[in-house]
Amino acid sequence: MTNPKRGWGSVVCNISCHAGGGNGVRSLRYPAGGHGRYQGKWLRNQHHGYGVKSSRRGLGYEGQWQRGQRHGYGSMRRESPDGQVHRLYVGHWRHDKRSGEGKQYYDDGSVYFGQWQMNKRQGRGIHWYADRHVYVGEWLQDAMHGRGVLFSANGKRYVGEFQEGCKSGAGFFDHGQNRIQFGRWVQDICKSSLIPVLKQ
Repeated sequence: MTNPKRGWGSVVCNISCHAGGGNGVRSLRYPAGGHGRYQGKWLRNQHHGYGVKSSRRGLGYEGQWQRGQRHGYGSMRRESPDGQVHRLYVGHWRHDKRSGEGKQYYDDGSVYFGQWQMNKRQGRGIHWYADRHVYVGEWLQDAMHGRGVLFSANGKRYVGEFQEGCKSGAGFFDHGQNRIQFGRWVQDICKSSLIPVLKQ
């Protein structure tokens, strides 16, 4: 029987429970229509400590648990119907959500490594995008926000301020070949700029 007040993986066991109050190490396969299988440590009939859980949808988590929730260090993966295993996230969790430092692998091939809070990129991190541009800097609520550097695939770069995922604020754009544009941006649009003329 699942407990709706807990996160993914929280179970009140109705089989293999012993006189110790459901503590210890054991394996549980969920009944038909359930969520798969859990093998690891328990405390009072909840996943607690190190354990591995897999679901019928091919999702799997291996790592630390606390009172039925992913909490501590662990990794999430997905197994496709052809048997291939794809990493989704490796890092820290808090109360069933990505929180702390971790690495996320996206379906389009992009990768983020850095800080998380409540399943969102927040703090400092680096994101390698599928189209080969790279952002290194600060994040807020899953968006580029604060100071950072955005590298284009062609080698050009913007260094400056970001707000809600856009270049916004003071910064400079390096066009290459010693051509640097200083200016102020609003939602990715340069509103005013100065390009110094280099002496020949």
